[in-house]
Amino acid sequence: MSNRSACLAATTMLLLGLAAPSAYAARTFCCTDEKGQQRCGDVLPDACRSRAYVEYNEAGTRVRNVAAPLTEAQQAAKNAEEKKKREMAEAAEQQRRADQALLSTYADEKDLDTARDRAVNELVRSIKSAEDKLADLNKAKAKLAADTEFFKNKPLPADLKQKIARNQTALQEQQAAINLKKKEIEETRAKFDGYYKRLHEMKAKDKDVKS
Repeated sequence: MSNRSACLAATTMLLLGLAAPSAYAARTFCCTDEKGQQRCGDVLPDACRSRAYVEYNEAGTRVRNVAAPLTEAQQAAKNAEEKKKREMAEAAEQQRRADQALLSTYADEKDLDTARDRAVNELVRSIKSAEDKLADLNKAKAKLAADTEFFKNKPLPADLKQKIARNQTALQEQQAAINLKKKEIEETRAKFDGYYKRLHEMKAKDKDVKS
């Protein structure tokens, strides 16, 4: 069947509502080509493959509208939007799980206070222990410095050099440990501040739902 014949057949069936003769195809596909002309066929015309088209059944009734294939830019935009939706859904699910964990672990602000203070106090004790070790290392450093006075204008013995090097390394390690624990205290306080905020948000939301 020619494109023109198929178009005429589809138009006639649409206007008169008559069943198509048996000679017609069971389906007819029509679109408007780039020149504004209608193109139809019992199989999808080549001119319609990159354009929106309409499919009719054997009675001339519109079965479906098929959108034109997306351009590369449109497909990229669609993919980006779908990715954003997935990420938002994942973030919402993670927040839901975090909220459940928060509520199951801490009943109220008092529980938060107790847990925060326990964690901070443990870190403070670790810092005190490290500072005691640091003080001992500084005493050892002073003694090693005094020992070097015996070797003015002379090469230091190998074992004394090794002791000085080990002492310096240990001092650096203890100071780094202290700095790390102090940072952990700040992070712990910030974490519990976040818990407070989220707990208040959930309580306010629950109150709004009930009211």
